[in-house]
Amino acid sequence: MVIAAMMAIVSANAQHREGEFSIQPRVGVTFSTLTNTDDAKMKINLTYGAEYEQYITDQFSLAGGMLFTNQGFKYDDGDGTLNNYYFAVPITANYYVVPGLAVKAGLQPAYRVKTNMKIDGQTYDFDRVMDFLFNDSDAKMNKFDLSIPVGLSYEYNNFTLDARYNFGLIKLFSGVDNSVFNRVITVTLGYKL
Repeated sequence: MVIAAMMAIVSANAQHREGEFSIQPRVGVTFSTLTNTDDAKMKINLTYGAEYEQYITDQFSLAGGMLFTNQGFKYDDGDGTLNNYYFAVPITANYYVVPGLAVKAGLQPAYRVKTNMKIDGQTYDFDRVMDFLFNDSDAKMNKFDLSIPVGLSYEYNNFTLDARYNFGLIKLFSGVDNSVFNRVITVTLGYKL
C-alpha cells in the first residue's frame, strides 16, 4: 500500500501534458577519450548549459539545448592532457516509457572553441602545435563536430538526472591517415523551471 502511494506521488510529479514546455539549466561532467588510439585514456571534466523541452504529447517531447563541454583525453603515462572546449547544441527526441523516465536520441552539432595541450605543467595551444608539426600539409583538427547522443533521463520533483553517450560522426583530424573520433559520456543534473 505504501509503495503504491509513493509510485502515485512520483507519477503525479513527473506527468506532463501536451503543449507544456520547460527550460532547464544543467550542470554535470563529461567522461571523454578518443577512438582508435592506444595512448588516450579517459578524462573527467565539467559541462554546463541549458535545455528547452517542448511536450508534443504526454509521452513524447522534443528538446534543444546549449552546452559548453571540455572533452579530450589523458595521455597514457599520466603526464598530460588534451582539452577540447566545445560549444554544443544537442537536439533530442524524448520518449517517456513511464512518467519521469525517458529514452532519448538525436543529433548534436558542436563547434570547437579552443584546444590546449598540457604536458609536465606547461600549457600549449594545440592548433599552433599542429601548424608547427604539419607545416606543409593539410593536417588540422576539425573545428566542427557532429555526434548522435543516445541516453536516458529520470525526473523527480523537477530535478532531472540525464546520461548520454555521444557517437562521434566526424573525424577529429582531417588531412591525416587515421580515423579518430570523440568518444564522450555526459551526465548532468538539471532543474525544470
